Amino acid sequence: MMQPTWLQMKNGLPAGLRAPSGLSRSPSRHRERFKIPDFSSRDKSVVSVSCDRYMLWIDGVGAWQLCVGSEFLIGGPTRENPSADICLMANLSRRHATLKRIGEDWFIQPHQSTVVSGRSISGPALLRSGDSICLAERVRLGFRIPSVLAGSAVVDFESHHRPAHSVNGIILMTDSVLLGPRKDYHVCCSEWSDLIVVYRQDGQLRCRSKMSMTVNGERVRDSAVLSDGAIVAGEDFRFRIEKQFPGLPV
Repeated sequence: MMQPTWLQMKNGLPAGLRAPSGLSRSPSRHRERFKIPDFSSRDKSVVSVSCDRYMLWIDGVGAWQLCVGSEFLIGGPTRENPSADICLMANLSRRHATLKRIGEDWFIQPHQSTVVSGRSISGPALLRSGDSICLAERVRLGFRIPSVLAGSAVVDFESHHRPAHSVNGIILMTDSVLLGPRKDYHVCCSEWSDLIVVYRQDGQLRCRSKMSMTVNGERVRDSAVLSDGAIVAGEDFRFRIEKQFPGLPV
């Protein structure tokens, strides 16, 4: 299927918006020369990174944890604040592994026992869409990049281990997130008539769509800011987004 004609994307963002520094969806020209990044300089005393966390509730579809940033720490529950960006109710270290996007590529840095698609890793490893991740021999996660239009990824649960709140999955938003009726969007909303793009600009979450919609009851002409608790609604859709604050496991 062709992308909607109204949706002009550049570097994973709606046309006219600049991608955050270091992010690009352009192909690597010299992939054979690419080196696995060195994560060793990261301070191991730091549990969470500069990741903003949200809950996304979509009527008739489900709930997702939305993590916004470029580096995401996976860990188990802890009494120390803040918790890991992806905090799973499992017997994991509080800093078990880190997922990081650099340019168009995704990497995983193990801090404890980690297996990627059947291969045990002891250092940073390249992640590909469709890879499986196994932590501490029992926690199984799926990693995928649903759309070629955006580099944001989705983490699926392949074992019973979940965050404290019930969610369908975790979206790692590094540029934009696509919500709509196609299966290659980050969240497939089969009853919707068209696409909504969620993206970040000037430190704020925003949304944009060809569909007629309101945000907190106000008609949207082009795009709108998604403030904490914002409700986005249209003829055949409705969703709510709520910010999660540090120290509160999702």
